[in-house]
Parts: sequence; structure tokens; C-alpha cells
Amino acid sequence: MYQRYFRLDLQHYAVQQVTQKRYHAPLSNPRRVLDIGTGSGVWMLEMAAEFPSCEFTGIDIAPLQPATVLPQNCKFEIANVLEGLSYADGYFDCVRHSLLVAAIPKEKWLPYVKECARVCASGGWVEMIEADCRGQGGGPVSEKLADMIVRALQTRGLSPDTGSKVDRLMCEAGLVDVKATHVKIPVGSWGGTAGELFAKNARMANAILIPLLANTLGISREEMEQLAQQGEEEIERYHMSMNLYVYVGRKP
Repeated sequence: MYQRYFRLDLQHYAVQQVTQKRYHAPLSNPRRVLDIGTGSGVWMLEMAAEFPSCEFTGIDIAPLQPATVLPQNCKFEIANVLEGLSYADGYFDCVRHSLLVAAIPKEKWLPYVKECARVCASGGWVEMIEADCRGQGGGPVSEKLADMIVRALQTRGLSPDTGSKVDRLMCEAGLVDVKATHVKIPVGSWGGTAGELFAKNARMANAILIPLLANTLGISREEMEQLAQQGEEEIERYHMSMNLYVYVGRKP
């Protein structure tokens, strides 16, 4: 469990390092903000310090770390967003998530984005950060691993390609002034601090995915571990990168 929180914090700091921003929606004086899939709560805690008069709500399917101490303007609730959001229409000034593409089934994406829009106040913002499951320029083994990950996720009803299409879903959900920003993220020490963070995150993700890939695709765990090791070596040799997408849309 603690390894999960550590990996999610790595993602958080890696994304901030490459975007140089904590938030992307044009917030000025928000009253209530919802952080979906809050993980360890690190983003919510940082934002709570920046906006002390705002009430932040973090929700996740798993509990926070027992040692987490929430400030007065933060609260946490266990919830499964795939079952809808239990808040009134227009309750939040900003609704956001980061990197949930591997957690939302293909047929649930549009209903989910519509729910985010529903609980967002008129004039408020929905912000979503996503990444591709495929890397670019990673070499033949890395490309093979990416194809395997995509196939395994699709077998489980997930939609790994949706990360690059969230702006369309936002428009379908009725949001306006939708803006999509594409950021190329380095993976590996060649990419500086951000690259090192993303590479470490990739290694931890591979350790989690190896059993899933082996079971889903009928490949031995030993073969998967060997491929993962070869893929890690390629990351540095071929200067692998990935696509990060930042989406914001306004509730009319």
C-alpha cells in the first residue's frame, strides 16, 4: 500500500516538474474544489496551503495513508467515481483528476466526464491530466511492451487511447472553452529531474503490471521480467519520451 502512495507522489512531482504548474484551470478565488483519485492527497494538501479559504475534498477508492493529517480546509471521502458523484449540481468551482486512464472503463468515460461537469458550478472549471500508454522512441522492446500493455488493458475493458481524446468528451459533456495542451515528457536520466522521476515511476509501474500482463496474455512471468529489464535499458539508449495531455473546460 505504501509503495502505491510513493508511486502516485512520484507521478505528482514528475507532472509538476515538466509542466511547471500546480494547476492549469484559471482559478482566482475558488470556494470548493474536488480532487478525484486523490491518492496520497499531496496535490490537495499543496493547494489547501495556497488557497486557505477554499474547501478541498479529495475522493479515492482507497483510504489515505494513516499518518496523513488534513488541514481544516481539507476533507477526504472514500468513493468509487464509476458509481457517480454524490454531490449536488454545481457544488464545486473546480473538479480535477490526474492520470486515471488506466482506471476508467471505455464505456464509463463519457458518463464520468458528464458527472464531473454536473457537479461543477456555472463558470467553474474541469481539469483533467492524462498520458499516453505508449512511449515514443523507446526502441523495439519498449514498443513491444507498450503494445502488450495496451492489449492487456483493452482485454480488461479499459481504453488506453482515451488519454489523447478527453477534450472531445469534455465538449460532449457540455463544457465550453475547452483547451488541450500537449507536453512531451522525457523518460530517463537524459531528461534531467523530470526524466528521472518518470523513469522511476515507469519501473514501479512495470513491477505492478508484470503479473497482469503474464496472466492476461499467457506469457511467463520470467519472460515478462526479462522484457521489462531490456525495456529499461532501451529507455536511456533511445531517449524515450511520452505524451502528457492537460485538458481544461469551463461549465457554461
